This record gives sequence, C-alpha cells and structure tokens, in this order.
Amino acid sequence: MMKPSRKWNRAEVLQTRGVMILGAALVLSACGSPEEASAPVEQALSTAKQAAVCEDCEPGGGGGGGGPVSPHIEFFEGNNASQDSLGKVYLPPNGEFRSYDLTAAGTNIGIPNDEARSMVLRNIPPGTLIVLCDCPHSTAECVFKDKVYYKVWNTTIVSKTIGSFETDLPSDGNFVMNYWQHPWFSGSERVMDGKVSVIQVFASGVSPEVVNSVGCDY
Repeated sequence: MMKPSRKWNRAEVLQTRGVMILGAALVLSACGSPEEASAPVEQALSTAKQAAVCEDCEPGGGGGGGGPVSPHIEFFEGNNASQDSLGKVYLPPNGEFRSYDLTAAGTNIGIPNDEARSMVLRNIPPGTLIVLCDCPHSTAECVFKDKVYYKVWNTTIVSKTIGSFETDLPSDGNFVMNYWQHPWFSGSERVMDGKVSVIQVFASGVSPEVVNSVGCDY
C-alpha cells in the first residue's frame, strides 16, 4: 500500500521558497549575473580597442574623448616649442597647396609676422613640403631673402619638434631640411628664427612645376 503523500502547510512552503531565493541571491552576489560577469572583460577590450584607435588623439575633443589628430604644424614663439603657441596650419588635401602671407591684413591666419622661432609637426604624411620665407609674398623679393624648407619622403612623421629654423637637421633619409641664403644680400648669418613672413605648405601630389612657380624660388 502506498503511503499518502505528505501535505505541505503554507509556512513550510514560504520557508522553502525563502531558502531558494536566498541561495540564488548569494550566488549572484558572489559571481554576478552573466551580464555583470562579462562587463569587466568587455570594458577591458573596449578600452584596449579605443587606445589602439586613438593612440594619437586630441585631448578633450568635445565630449567624445577626443578624435584623431589632423595633420598640422604648430608654431611657437620661442625655440624648442617654448613660450606661447602662435597657432596651427593644417595640411591641405593631396594635390593642393596653401600659401600664407603673414604680413597681409585680412588674410592673416593668426600667426603674427616675424614671431615664430620653432614648430612641431604632427602626423605629417610623406610627400609634404613645408617652406618658410623671410619675405612678403612676392617672388621678386623672395629671391633675395632667406628661406628654409622641409620635406617628408617615405613615412609619416607622427610628432617632431623643429627647435630652430636656423639649425641644420641630420637627414635620416625620410625627413630633410635645406636652408637657402642669397650669396650677396643675406650675409653669412642665418636669420630665420623670428623672421618668418610666409608659410607655404604643399601636400603630396603637387607637381614640381607648381611648387617652383609659387611664392619663394626653391
């Protein structure tokens, strides 16, 4: 004969449910939910991915944590990127050039005439030519004035400080510099620090004919 099944009273049922709920709570508090358990891993992966993508990001950046740094040249009042930042010049699109006459009212880009003594290059791609001239934007006058130019050949320059426009830089085969002085009018001393009146930036793809026909004679 089968024994009659035992009936559970209400108090026993509530007690059993309480034990089950308590056990589940302890498990979740120790291990976390599946979503909570994976959260630290996903966060770590996201942080690593963001660091890889934005290794060279502008700080801040309008609430989005910054963005990739656009290729630009930043000019400084003192040597070795010291004293005040005078402003930035951003690279034009491939095949184009920009020429800035710092002496011309209304077309000034904010960088004062005859003040810059150094610059910092950021993310400058191969093929870029940067020319600095001690002259108003006149080819005739520029022929007789000092000028210095920098060329990037093979690989992008992520960050590089040019501490003086009057000092030769060791050529590494990728980044070269040349200083030109008129043999009769410029004398023997270099005078480009604090004498920049024209800034010209040529992106990759500008033909040599265009380069030689614009601004300074180089």
